[in-house]
This record gives sequence, structure tokens and C-alpha cells, in this order.
Amino acid sequence: MPAELRLIPGIEMSATGESSSCHILGYGINIHHQPLQKKLHEFRQTRIARMQAIIERLKSLGVVISFERVQALAGKATIGRPHLADALVEQKIVRSRKEAFQRYLSHNGPAYVEGYAPSSKEVITLIHEAGGVSVLAHPAFYCNEDYLKQLVHEGLMGLEVYYPDVSRALRERFLTLAKQFQLLVTGGSDYHGPRTGRSELACITVPEEILQQAPFSRV
Repeated sequence: MPAELRLIPGIEMSATGESSSCHILGYGINIHHQPLQKKLHEFRQTRIARMQAIIERLKSLGVVISFERVQALAGKATIGRPHLADALVEQKIVRSRKEAFQRYLSHNGPAYVEGYAPSSKEVITLIHEAGGVSVLAHPAFYCNEDYLKQLVHEGLMGLEVYYPDVSRALRERFLTLAKQFQLLVTGGSDYHGPRTGRSELACITVPEEILQQAPFSRV
């Protein structure tokens, strides 16, 4: 018999801060919350404008890509650089998404255009107003005690401790920080779909006692 599957509405949002950028997860949000949906619409519009600017920069480099084709490849997803990378692969300009980023789209690439992200405080507030629980995603990329203290001051409620490629020592460090700042502990695979180079779906096991403690486990 298949195992019971529990679905929790959630979101992952990019955010800026005084000293670093980060990704913040929102678990158990009300997806029909209008202020949140309005802001998400605004953020999507800035991503479209950014994509058009990147395409113009590619054009100046002699690489012509149709915005409409990138949009079609994105489908119902929020448009982003991976979809542009797919268009570059499709036109045989590069052989893979990885090569597309290495040659054109990475932060140091010739076609890179800086994206907009709201502040960490704004993201945390939006999540809370939509009834959700705010959690710092994959903290190994940017987390230190001072930065975490800043986010907690802004209202952060949780820390993603169980995550692919995190050493046992680092995981214990995050568990200590979560206890120190009285944060919820969560985990996830950060799976973003095929061809993303991310870990497999459900590759992380979060202890059952951790799940039971989370307020969104009953959603």
C-alpha cells in the first residue's frame, strides 16, 4: 500500500539583506492571500523585464533568442535564466544548461543582468501575513551567526537543517543555532525539476519528531 502523502502549500523567495542575499521558504501559506498574490505578480513582472534585458544583451553579443520562445519553454512557471538556457540549447548555441550559464548567464557572464529581490524583512512579513512559517533555506551557502541573528530579529521562524551535501558537523552546528535562536527545524531536497543539476526529489529524510513539531505539519 502506498505511503500517505501530505501536501503543504509553500513558496521559495529570493531576498536581499544588509550583508547578504538569501532564499526564504514559506510553509503553510494561504495561496489565495491577495496581498501576497499582488506582490508575486509584481515580482514576476520584474523577472520578465530582466529576461528581456538579458536577451537584448545577448543580441549585442551576436546571439539572437526570441523572448516568445523562452516564454513558451517556461510554460506556466515563473520565467528565469534556466528557460533561456534551454532556448540556447535548443538553438544549438550551447550543449547544456551548464554551458549556457558558464558562457553567458552566470553572475560574471557577459549577458548577466542583475535581478531585483525584495528585502528579507519584506519577504518574511509577506509570508507571515499569508499565514505561513518563514524558514531560511540551505543556510550552508550564506549563514553565519550574525546574519541569522538579523533574520531572527526580522521575524524568521525556522532553519532548514536537513539538506543535501551538508556534513554531519555542519548539520550539528545548524541544530545548535536553531536551538539557540528558538527556531523550527526543517529539511528539504531543494529539487527544482529535471535538468537543473539539483539533488533528487525526496533524497532527504527529516526525522518524524521534527515534522510533528512543525505547525504546518497539520495543514
